Amino acid sequence: MKIKTKLKTFLATLAFLLVLSLLILTLIQIIIALKPVRHVKYKNIVFEFRDDVKKAEKIKVYPNEKILGKQFWDYKIQNITLMFKPDDNYNKYYQLAAFELTYKLKKMYMSLRPLIIEKNFEAREIENFDNITREEGVLKIIFVPPQQSNETIIKVSSNRIYLHWETPRDLDLATIKIILSALKYNGNYSLVI
Repeated sequence: MKIKTKLKTFLATLAFLLVLSLLILTLIQIIIALKPVRHVKYKNIVFEFRDDVKKAEKIKVYPNEKILGKQFWDYKIQNITLMFKPDDNYNKYYQLAAFELTYKLKKMYMSLRPLIIEKNFEAREIENFDNITREEGVLKIIFVPPQQSNETIIKVSSNRIYLHWETPRDLDLATIKIILSALKYNGNYSLVI
């Protein structure tokens, strides 16, 4: 009789601890899933971003992410030009995006040492978005402001990338998406939690 009681108590305690362990593991998984990820690792180099990488990965790319990433690894591209229409409300956001693109892309290219990949970066003001022509050896990244965008999306056409955005945060996320696409095309990156 005593052995049955001890066995039942032991089994009840074991079941309780098992259920408690499962609840704790589930809670930890939920916390990790909700926590923003701001770092990625690419070829043993850690890239830090200002916003959540998981949200940036959800930004739509037309026609697809592979074509976007390929633009940055085309050996014919020697110059990356960032184009924007000046606006006192948005200039500071353009500067931030331009700095992040320039810094992170140069860091990406330098990760391939001893192979030397030299790309020149420049920023250029434009009056309108109608007559942006294709130039051989030049990748153009065009920031399309909220007045002319009805969604946040990245569109790739020849060696032109149109970054449409609705809010400053969307511009930041789309900028991160461009960098992630370039990293993913030549290898892959991993999230650093």
